[in-house]
Amino acid sequence: MPFYEYSCRRCDRETTVRHDMADTSPRSCPLCGGRLTRIISPCSIARSETDRIRDLSWIDRDLSGRLRKKAGGRLSPGLRKTLDRLDSD
Repeated sequence: MPFYEYSCRRCDRETTVRHDMADTSPRSCPLCGGRLTRIISPCSIARSETDRIRDLSWIDRDLSGRLRKKAGGRLSPGLRKTLDRLDSD
């Protein structure tokens, strides 16, 4: 079951409630009885290492471009080959 966070409009207290997605939201603050509003908070998602690396591929292309610009065309054949490989992925 997921956790949901709520904020009280009257006392500003935050409350975390664990309930099924089909359950209704709590209506009142357990401390003061004020009206609760759901807080949209970050969540974590389990992903494979391949998916995480794929999401970071823009960093390699950006790095490649910055290195090419800084070198100003004076790249060794080995570095040029490595940067070309980074750009092709």
